[in-house]
Amino acid sequence: MSDETVQESHAKKIQEYLRKDIRYNPLSIPRPFFVEISGTPSSGKTTTITKLDTFFRRMGFRILCPQEGAQVVRHVDRGTPLYSIRTALYTLLYLIDLSQGHLYDIVIFDRCVFDDYVWLKWRKARNQVTTEEEQTIQRFLLLRFWTHCLDAVFFMICDPEVALAREFRIGITKKIGKTATLENIAELIKYYEETYKELKAIHPQLVIQDTTHQSEEVMVHEIGTSLLRTFIEKTA
Repeated sequence: MSDETVQESHAKKIQEYLRKDIRYNPLSIPRPFFVEISGTPSSGKTTTITKLDTFFRRMGFRILCPQEGAQVVRHVDRGTPLYSIRTALYTLLYLIDLSQGHLYDIVIFDRCVFDDYVWLKWRKARNQVTTEEEQTIQRFLLLRFWTHCLDAVFFMICDPEVALAREFRIGITKKIGKTATLENIAELIKYYEETYKELKAIHPQLVIQDTTHQSEEVMVHEIGTSLLRTFIEKTA
């Protein structure tokens, strides 16, 4: 059976499930399937989200991909502890509101709670948060409601040299972001890997994916198939 046939089979099972009257079905998920995709610079995160949006829409699913919090929360200094809370709150407000109904079938967040946990390590290394502040924010980010609602979380990482090559190849301008340096990307990879090891036990759906040698098609195919499979497991 081809990969495409498997995906179509998964999609039909999910669509059949979604057609049930979820108000009276005690086994149904009375909310959307929540996904977080985060990652290091030029790991393919944004491209993957865009293509997954198209992929699932064509399968007949109702999709929402909220804008990344960093693009919205621009009035808060990124060097303060408040920034981690504010960017997390932006996505969590979506998660809280949408958890009350089934307006969408799938919601894909471009960074959410687990990503802020990673960046908290980044800020701690730069003395932007105290140990007490770090522990307080971590407790907030790991509240059971958030971690329970997020059905799938992907950390996408990419070798620093490959990432920078991608950045220069597809970037609109030759001026790269402040974190897009070999040293910073390598450091971020370390924090993503640390977070994965720390939180995998409490969130078994957490996946770390190295996209260094993957094309866009492979990245989207692997994550899309994984999401379909996870969705089926949760609705079985």
